[in-house]
Amino acid sequence: MGHRRTAPAIPIVAAGSNTVESSEAAWWRSMEELVPIFECEGINLHIEPHPDDFIETLHLAVDMIRMVNSKNVKFLYCAPHTFYFGDDMGQMIRDCASVLAHVHVADTFNHKASSGLRYIINPPGAKATVYQHLDIGQGEVNWDVFFATLAEVKFDGIMTACVFAWEERAENSSRFMRERMQHYVDRYWK
Repeated sequence: MGHRRTAPAIPIVAAGSNTVESSEAAWWRSMEELVPIFECEGINLHIEPHPDDFIETLHLAVDMIRMVNSKNVKFLYCAPHTFYFGDDMGQMIRDCASVLAHVHVADTFNHKASSGLRYIINPPGAKATVYQHLDIGQGEVNWDVFFATLAEVKFDGIMTACVFAWEERAENSSRFMRERMQHYVDRYWK
């Protein structure tokens, strides 16, 4: 019979005192406690920077993962966040290749060069990043660059569709995404 572990203690922080610095410090404390468990138990953790989180950019997240220096802690590249990270998707994939273990596949629009779309933010003036996770071909991600670069860096990890836009046609969207992803894999992984 296996032994039981208790969850690590989560520090209680006074309301309104969460800062990038306190979030990062809590993350490092968690890594100190969890990485030995991940390594002992063979558990993998894939880190994804996200708009409006304490680490929002690809390069800062990759640097943190490299500092953890564990084969069990790797990077998750999210294609719909491409335009938030920068303009050169191919170079970004190359830059994270040594720690890349997982990719999320979904299309989106380049929010930096909006197609003239109008968004209403409530309340007015609130800080917001507007983007969506769409089926391949419904946005502006360059899928040839994405898949060709993954093949170039010999990506052999997890690839998941992450479309959130179409609840009413979720099954059809999932089937479509699976077919399109296989199309690109067949084209570039020869």
